[in-house]
This record gives sequence, C-alpha cells and structure tokens, in this order.
Amino acid sequence: MKTLLINPPYPFSEIPIMPMGLAYIAAVLEQKGHDVEVLDLLVSRYSKEKIKHKLEQYKPDIVGLTSVTMNYPIASDIIKYCKSIDKDLITVIGGPHVTFDTVDTLTKAPWIDIIVRGEGEQTILDIVNGKKPGEIDGIAYRDKNDGIKITKERSLIQDLDELPFPAKHLFPISRYHALDVHASIITGRGCPFNCVFCVGSKMGGRRVRFRSPRLVIDEVEQALSSGFKEINFEDDSLTVNHKHLYAICDEITARGLKFNWSAFSRADTVNPEMLRRMKQTGCTWLLYGVESGNQHILDLVKKKITLDKVREGVKMAREAGISVQASFIMGLPGETKETMKQSLEFGKSLGTSYGFHVLTPFPGTEVREKSEEYGIEILTNDWLKYDCNRPITRTREASVEDVTAHLQIYFHELKQYMAALSKESDAGDGEFARTKRRRQLAAALLKEDVIESVGPVKSETKPVEGLTAKLAELVPYSQNQIKEGITDWVERGLLKYDKRDGHLFWRWS
Repeated sequence: MKTLLINPPYPFSEIPIMPMGLAYIAAVLEQKGHDVEVLDLLVSRYSKEKIKHKLEQYKPDIVGLTSVTMNYPIASDIIKYCKSIDKDLITVIGGPHVTFDTVDTLTKAPWIDIIVRGEGEQTILDIVNGKKPGEIDGIAYRDKNDGIKITKERSLIQDLDELPFPAKHLFPISRYHALDVHASIITGRGCPFNCVFCVGSKMGGRRVRFRSPRLVIDEVEQALSSGFKEINFEDDSLTVNHKHLYAICDEITARGLKFNWSAFSRADTVNPEMLRRMKQTGCTWLLYGVESGNQHILDLVKKKITLDKVREGVKMAREAGISVQASFIMGLPGETKETMKQSLEFGKSLGTSYGFHVLTPFPGTEVREKSEEYGIEILTNDWLKYDCNRPITRTREASVEDVTAHLQIYFHELKQYMAALSKESDAGDGEFARTKRRRQLAAALLKEDVIESVGPVKSETKPVEGLTAKLAELVPYSQNQIKEGITDWVERGLLKYDKRDGHLFWRWS
C-alpha cells in the first residue's frame, strides 16, 4: 500500500517545528519497505488544489495526518476533502487530541476511518499491512454493524532503540533551514509527573523509556550534517534522569562535537554540576515550567515544586551561563486576581525571561475531566480557540475579563522589552539581526509559496539580482533585505534554479 502523510498547518505565529510523530511514522514505513511520501502544509501555502494535485500524482491507498487540538479542525477538513476526491482512500489520524476525544471525533467526522490512539509506529504498520481493524491494538474505527469500536490499548514500545531515526529527508528540509529553526530530537519518552493540565504522562507513560546515548548523538550528528545549526532535546524533562543526561554529555564530549542545544526542564531537577556539564557541551537555553507564583495553586495542580526551588533552579542556571525561560499559565484552578498578580511579580523577580500562556483544558487532561471538582468552568469546545493564548475557562474568582486584564499587563511590558531589543538588533549588523531579518522574510515567502509563483526570470541578469527584483514586487521588504536573504539561502544550497529556454526557474531545494 502507498501511504501519504500530511502535516497540517497551524498559525505561523507558532514556531514551525518539523513534527516528530509524523517523521517517526514515515521512518518505520520506509524501514519495512513500504511506499510513503509526505505533503508538508506547515511551511508552504495550504490549498486544496495542492492536496488534489498530490493525490492525483501519487495515488495513495492511505492518507494519514497528525494533529494537536489547535489544528484538529483543519486536519479534519483536509481528511474530508481527501475523501471527497477518492472515497476508497483509507483515512487515518493520530495525535493527542483524537487519542483522548475518540468517540466524539468519529461521531462528528464520518470521513475519518481510523484513529490511532497513543504511540503510532507499530499501529500504522498493522494498518498498512492490511490487518483487520478488529485485530489491531490501539485504534478506534467504525464497524458497519456495531458502530464505533475501540480496540485494546497498545503496549508502549519498550526498546526505543529499535526505532529508525525520524525520516526528516521526506520533509522539505530547505524550508525549515530558511526559517533557521532547530532540529528536534528525543532522548526518551514518558513523564513521571502528572500535572493536571498536561497529557504527557498519559501519552508517553509515567515510566520514562530512554534511548541509547550513542544513538541520540548519532542522530545529532546526522541533523548537524544536514544543515541544522541547533538542537532542541524535546523530552518532557531531559534533566529528570541525571545518569542518562551525563551519558549524553559524555558522548558529545567524546566526539568533540561543538553545537548549541536547548531542552525542557524542571527547576527542581537540576544541580550545579549538571548545569556545568550541560553548558560545557553546548547547552545555551532551558525552559522551566513554573506555571504559577502562588504555592497553593502549584500544589493544587500537582506540580510538586516549590517557589524556592524555582528561584534556586533559575539562579543555578544563570550562574552556569545558561539562559532560562520561565513559563507560566494563567487561569489555573484556584486562580484569583491576587494570585495572577503574584505570578506577574514572581516572574519579574526571577531576573530571567518569562512568559505566560492561558489554561487550555485539552482532551485527556485531568483539569478537563474533573473541571467541576477543580472549580473550572469550560466556556467553549471550539477547538480553534484552544491556542493557549486566550481565556476559554474561568474560575470562581477569576473571570475572562480578569485573566485578559492581567495578560494585557504582561504583554504591554513584553512589547516594551521587545521594542527595545528590536531597536537594538535592527540597528546593528550582527548575526542576531541578520537571522531575524532572514526569518521574517522566509516566513513571508513560505506562507504563500512566493518563490514558486515568481515564474521565469530572464537569465541575462545575475541570478540573485533577477530574483530579488521580482520578489520586491511581491513582498513588502526592501531590495537590500531580500538580496541579503536570497544570497544566504543560495550559498547554503537552500534555493536553486533550473535553466530552461533562456530563463531561470527558482525553487527550494
């Protein structure tokens, strides 16, 4: 069977990271000799004409998508459209949203044939191999006679080293490079914590399964050799298992690798020696999930951390020379005007970068399943609004207006800070300023497939100058800015052209 995997779009204000789940699915299919291709609509213009062209050109038997809650509506719409083009297609969708909203999804979306619940690598192989749905663990489907059927839960993959490296080569990698995004790599799966606003431990298990440090760094080397400049270790919390982290640092040191990397962490899982070794091997940035500046709320949401531990963790990281971003959530159970004020003040007091999202009760989270018990009123099930940036719940003492008012205070201060930073960076000609300009230009070009729409460029002109002049008519950037970006991408091999009939036809490589 031929399988087409589609990466659906989501708002470009979010960082467009290559989807690890889909890349692993593609890799196991390739490894077993199956025919698989990827249509990536995240870093290109989304259009139904493009989907139709791909279906007619590739003629797949199966179309598979992944999604999170925020982009589930568009993922579902894509599947519906694919089914309208070819009613015989087997349509499959996976990801955390449909894993925990299974029945409602199949009830409202008859164009979806199969839902993959939880880890999907072994499940997709059973589907592609033609196994009968009722015999496949870890799925939900529609039975003609018995309605919606949910099969036995599939066991988690115990030996992650059996998995091939994610098939990044099937994605339009030059487009990701143009945006200067990092490469995501996992060193393990699972989370030993059970915060009420997260489904991490439900998706990956409470017991963390680790990959061999040797294989992890093999994948790092592969990513670096393919043009990625930085690595983000995407584990729920890389710093939980010290022995495993030290082994990864040792492997980096033994190979003499020099690269920058970042990770997600908890402030209560680090120590000075660990941070020193992380810094020595290239760690530049950590994200600490702080969530609240009020201890009662932290206890209520089962964060199992103290404000003193947060302060200590931030201080240790800064002393080691590692930048920290402290992440907070407004609207948590027990939230009041006073507790939101405390979080704003606590964020400022840390002396590091900090940011706020809004409680979003995703399917599968304890705060959604026990919302009344936690004093949370869920105001909408419009998944498009589940972007973590707007209040869609309220507590007994914190209304939507209260949350919005405190967010505005934070965003006003952030705007002032970013304006000062932008003024400083734009005035200079350092790498930070150049990268920022290239990234903004790349986003504008990729979102609407501008390069592809340019058409033929006369070959008598110098290639970069000719393309620059054409693009200046299509996007609101100066010719100097455009030339700077185009020159960089050409030198890095990201942009190329074909010469036909005395004209140049440009394309992403």
